[in-house]
Amino acid sequence: MKIGWIGAGIMGSPMIMHLIDRQYEVHVYARHAEKIKPVLDKGAILEKEIKNLVQECDVICTMVGFPSDVKEVYEEIFKWVDAGKVCIDFTTSSPKLAEELNALGIQKQVDILDAPVTGGDVGAKKGTLTVLVGGKEEVYEEMKPIFESFGKDIYYCGKAGNGQYVKIANQIMIANNLQGICEAYQYLSDMSVDENMIISCLKNGAAGSRQLDLNGQKMFDGDYAPGFYVKHFIKDLKIATSESKVPLTGVKTVINEYLDLVDRGYSEKGTQCLIEYFK
Repeated sequence: MKIGWIGAGIMGSPMIMHLIDRQYEVHVYARHAEKIKPVLDKGAILEKEIKNLVQECDVICTMVGFPSDVKEVYEEIFKWVDAGKVCIDFTTSSPKLAEELNALGIQKQVDILDAPVTGGDVGAKKGTLTVLVGGKEEVYEEMKPIFESFGKDIYYCGKAGNGQYVKIANQIMIANNLQGICEAYQYLSDMSVDENMIISCLKNGAAGSRQLDLNGQKMFDGDYAPGFYVKHFIKDLKIATSESKVPLTGVKTVINEYLDLVDRGYSEKGTQCLIEYFK
C-alpha cells in the first residue's frame, strides 16, 4: 500500500516517520522541501505536485492547519483522485466540512474518513496518539493498521463528521481545564501562597488532570515551546463556538484571552502560555 501525505508539520512529520518504520511507502507533498528534510532522510519520497501524489498513491492523508486549508487541498485532490481510493483527513477541522467532503467523496466513489488526533507533538513522536475516526466503519477497519502506526487509542466515532465532533469536545474540555489551572494560579498568587503548590499538592488529587501533568510545570517555568500552537487552538475553539447549540461561555472567555496573547506575539507559542494572561 502506497500512502500519500500532505502536511508534514509539527504533528505530521513524526506520524510519517512511524509509517515508514512500519514499512509503508510514503510519498510526501511539500511546497518547501527543505522544511521536511528529516522526513526525506527517513525515506519518504518527495512529490512536487499534489497531482502526482494522488495518482501514485492508494491512500491520501492530509494534516494541514485550518479548515480553509483542508478545503483548498481537497479541491485539488478531487481533481485527480480515482474511484476506489481512500482519503483520510487528520486535521482538526470543521465537522460540517467533513460531512461535505464525505458527500463529495460519495459522488466520486472515494471513501473519506475524518480522523483528527489528540496527544500533541509528544504523542506524535512517541506513537501514542488518540485517533478519533468518522466515516464508514468498514473503511475504518481497513485503515486501522495505518492508525495503529502512530496511535495508541483508536476509536470509531460513527458517521462522517463524528471524529471531528468528538475532537472539538476534547478541545472544549482542554480549554476549560487550562482556564481552571490559570485561575487557581492567580488565586494562590493573590493570597501570597506559593503557586507551585498547585502541582506539588494538588496534581494527584481530584483536581489533577492530564493538562496539569503535561503543561503545569511548563506554565510555571515559562516554557512555552509549542506542543500545540495557540493559533491552531483558537481555530479549534472558534469551530466549537460557531457550530455549538449551547453558549460555551468558558470557551468564549478562553478565546478572548488567547486573542489578547496573540496581540502580544504568542500566536506560535504552546497553549500553556495562557498563564501569561494571568501574570
